[in-house]
Amino acid sequence: MRSTVANYVAGTVASIGRDELLTAADHNLADTLRLYGRTAPGAVVADDGGLLLVSTLASWPGPYHNGAFRLDRSMAPAEVLARAATFFAGRAPGYCVWIAAHADADLEEAALAGGYAAVSASGTPRLALLHRIAPPEAPPGVTLDEVVDDAGRRAYLAVTIEAYADSFLPPDAAEASLATVTAVHGPGVRAVVARLGGAPVAAAMAVTSDGGVRGGGAGPRVAGIQMVGTVPAARGRGLGELCTRWAVAAGFDWGARAVVLEASEAGDPLYRRMGFTEVSRYRWCFGPPPPPGDRSAHQPAPT
Repeated sequence: MRSTVANYVAGTVASIGRDELLTAADHNLADTLRLYGRTAPGAVVADDGGLLLVSTLASWPGPYHNGAFRLDRSMAPAEVLARAATFFAGRAPGYCVWIAAHADADLEEAALAGGYAAVSASGTPRLALLHRIAPPEAPPGVTLDEVVDDAGRRAYLAVTIEAYADSFLPPDAAEASLATVTAVHGPGVRAVVARLGGAPVAAAMAVTSDGGVRGGGAGPRVAGIQMVGTVPAARGRGLGELCTRWAVAAGFDWGARAVVLEASEAGDPLYRRMGFTEVSRYRWCFGPPPPPGDRSAHQPAPT
């Protein structure tokens, strides 16, 4: 019998098969990469629905900025790697091939055998939430402002740059992802900034999509939480959770049957306390492969 997870909303139960959920979540992640590809200045995208290749920034080889994501799992690994090598040649110092633990064992095996480097052994957890949680309640002195204009976008960008300064996202990469209002406000995209005493200190966004096939509604509607951050001086006040709860509510308000995210090491305990559960993991293989006989200097991209 196919395993299912139950979504309890307003006293009703709607079951989602695990495979259905994972497929829809994969397509939501692809839609997020497409969003960055549409809104980052100078970005280049190749997308036939089966393989998504996105390059948003020439200087940063991380998976969200220079990544290859296979959606058609019947596509041979050799074709994926060959097309990725051609697409990224001369475009960035490196790139990442996304590996979904639930579907890409063959692709990972082929990439590693071909000289790609494993970025991490464990990867990042794919977490899912299939029911509403308590809505955000801002404490005194804190406001939650939805991003609807360029001033809001700049506030979100300022939070993100400061929040990730000691992590994996350099300022130019943050600027590429949040370059225009349409990256944080528009069809399927909502974002929020928390302000403490009027100053922006935390942020989160939700990207909602219909899972299953590109441009269609064949799968369950899913919302993905992205770019959650809190500036160091405001940490320990629950503001990241506050913004995440806002984004979760936004996703369910837009008809999502599940909310998903890729958890960082720092954020993972928080999300699990909120009710998210692990359903899979993503890893990455870093390329291009070094020349034959010269693999000692091949370093994986930070994540």
